[in-house]
Amino acid sequence: MVLKQGPLVLLAVVSSLAQQVLECGDDTVMVKWRPRFNWPQNLELWKAHLGSCSPSSLLADENMLLFSVWLHNCNFRRQVRGDEVAYTNILTYELGPGLPPVVESVECLYNLSRERTALTSKDFVFSMELMNNDFSGPAPSSVFPLGSRVPIRAEVEQQGPGPLQIYLQHCVLATSPDLSQASQWHTIISDAGCLTESKKGNSTFLLRQKPSEIRLYFQAFKFALGENIFFHCDMAAWALETFSTDMKACLYLKEKNGWELLDDPSQSYICRCCDATCPQRTSFESGTLAQKVLGPFVMVEDSQHKALETHTFGTGEGMSGKSTDYLEPSSRSAGLGGVPLWVVVTVPLVLLILSGAFATGYYLCFWRGGRLGYRPSRDLLTKY
Repeated sequence: MVLKQGPLVLLAVVSSLAQQVLECGDDTVMVKWRPRFNWPQNLELWKAHLGSCSPSSLLADENMLLFSVWLHNCNFRRQVRGDEVAYTNILTYELGPGLPPVVESVECLYNLSRERTALTSKDFVFSMELMNNDFSGPAPSSVFPLGSRVPIRAEVEQQGPGPLQIYLQHCVLATSPDLSQASQWHTIISDAGCLTESKKGNSTFLLRQKPSEIRLYFQAFKFALGENIFFHCDMAAWALETFSTDMKACLYLKEKNGWELLDDPSQSYICRCCDATCPQRTSFESGTLAQKVLGPFVMVEDSQHKALETHTFGTGEGMSGKSTDYLEPSSRSAGLGGVPLWVVVTVPLVLLILSGAFATGYYLCFWRGGRLGYRPSRDLLTKY
């Protein structure tokens, strides 16, 4: 069954042959369905599905199954056909072991210009943030030792009705907030949503908590160690469940030796271009694309982690562009006030020797001999 929706008009279509009622809203779908059986039988909820969704209820009076779902749920598939966009899905009803299920298609058609106009008429606010390991709050530190996770959350806020989905198109690490001035850079996401680091390193997308948010992490590695690092990202917001080679979130699963689409693994064929070159969207509607820079943060060797973190966050001093060694001096190489230990020991010893030599010389030259000449020792004893 096909239902076509104009810019502002909602239509309900009843098919007596298919025994199906379909209502397509802006972002919802309502389906009433009575499967066609070759023999009479009672309807059972657990046997029916719309895509991946179960029925909302059973309408006993009409003897029909009711599905009331969001358009971005249930694995609806979006396809652009000229100036229209189609959302399609499959109704299935299991008959029993060894019997083929009853299958019917569902399709909602929308005017593509209406969909895009609705998006461009809103204001969008994109943001990125370093998070703690379980994404329950901001990162407690911006210093990450090698091998630790660097969790990042990206989000879009839309002023107005109608949910959107966020995508990360192209993201790199760089040593400057101005990408053109960076001395080093490393690609994390490329080709309009391919998480390259998940194949070359250790990185992944996490399951979405909501369409307007996307979470990922990568493992801290040997890149610009001790230097300020900035995460540059091209971000896009688009209609829910809008999957295509130029609007996707793909991650590489090493255990499967292949790419997977985050939001619908059944459509992972979209990610095949990640091993080659994916087509790029030549233009975006106003307000749906933004460039953001996150940072600075620092990746360091384990031995530097504690000292650098203490200096930066314990003393309140700002983080410098280069790494600084804040390790305490060795007690074997320094004494009081930072003076070398050999100086502390040697100088008093030399002074003691010189004082002894001076006292001995004075006694021999002035007291025993002196200007009056030599005197026998007995005279010295009886003089006074």
